[in-house]
Amino acid sequence: MTEYKTERVDPNYEDSTLEINSVFGWQLIESQEVYNESTHVTGATVKSYGAFMQGFTGRDGRVDVQTHTNVTNYIAMRFGRDTQMPGYGRLKELESEFYACTSVAEPKKPNLITAIAAIGTALIIISIIMAIANGTAAEGWEIAVCVVFPVVFIPLAIFGRINYKKKMSLYRSSISRAGDILEEAREMTDGGSDSE
Repeated sequence: MTEYKTERVDPNYEDSTLEINSVFGWQLIESQEVYNESTHVTGATVKSYGAFMQGFTGRDGRVDVQTHTNVTNYIAMRFGRDTQMPGYGRLKELESEFYACTSVAEPKKPNLITAIAAIGTALIIISIIMAIANGTAAEGWEIAVCVVFPVVFIPLAIFGRINYKKKMSLYRSSISRAGDILEEAREMTDGGSDSE
């Protein structure tokens, strides 16, 4: 018995999609590129000319039409796989685990909160130094800001970095595991084709 699946992929990823699927025992049955362009009007600006410009140009005005073009471009790839092939059950498990590993997104660095904490704390320190140098007394709200800002934002920046490192470790582990899965599946499919 043969099972089938169809994938829509960006044309840039056609070769890698074909290679990954072949590792899990899928064979390309059909491939078709789909390319569509559709243009629609997003707005229009009408500009009327005054009497002087009408006499000078011989026209009443000008119409500018704004359009937007949507481009759809993908490759529809249809694959088939024999469910009676050697190691089918294990390949199916490996494939499922592979896609679970590759679905883990690379985390983003918490740069914004870190920048806010660093810049805000630096400004507070500069303000305190200037106040001490000028001999001015701080008002209550200034003291509150100088205390509350670091107490809130510095821990947020620290926890953000710790959380980022944990997520990055998980991401790297997932990518490494995905590589191991591909290698195991490749050995199975290469070994299966050698024995036939």
